[in-house]
Amino acid sequence: MKRGSAAKTRQFYAAVGQRIARARTGKITQEALANRAALTRTSIINIEKGRQQVFLHTLIDIAHALDVPVMDLIPPSDSVEALLKDKTEKGVAWVKASAAPLKG
Repeated sequence: MKRGSAAKTRQFYAAVGQRIARARTGKITQEALANRAALTRTSIINIEKGRQQVFLHTLIDIAHALDVPVMDLIPPSDSVEALLKDKTEKGVAWVKASAAPLKG
């Protein structure tokens, strides 16, 4: 792992958590979000604080529970691009396709 990568990863997950908290605040409680996303309240707290990394399928479940597009919970693409720069083309394509707005 390159020097500074861990810090960037922590910043990324902190930004994701802030976006989740912002989308949730005033709509539903952490407990209600946890129930809707099949998580524990402790997990929601840790995700919102950036202490717990969130799997992509879990992020999608959280977006559905909040009734927001998944992309609203992901920091601007330049941050994502920086994190993906050392990944394979196939991996990058999969992440981008998975993060595309859901249809249907």
